[in-house]
Amino acid sequence: MNRHARRRAAALARGRRTGYLHRLVAAMGPDGMKPTVGIHIASIEHDPDCAIYRCAGCDCVPDISLSGPDGVTVINEDGQGRKVARQ
Repeated sequence: MNRHARRRAAALARGRRTGYLHRLVAAMGPDGMKPTVGIHIASIEHDPDCAIYRCAGCDCVPDISLSGPDGVTVINEDGQGRKVARQ
């Protein structure tokens, strides 16, 4: 079982939804991180066998990171952001 399959199985076992939109909403919500003013780029890396490539909804747990003026933030499966040091 590869990393993506393990992450999907773990998310489903915890009762979490697969996909990513709810994670972005949680990260930007009132209790989530407060992004600074400026341009932010969300990188969403789907699994190679994700249903999104078959014109269906996302059925994986993609890796999400936000890049902005204040650095890079990685969003975990719970929608919590973690800052990554700039290089």
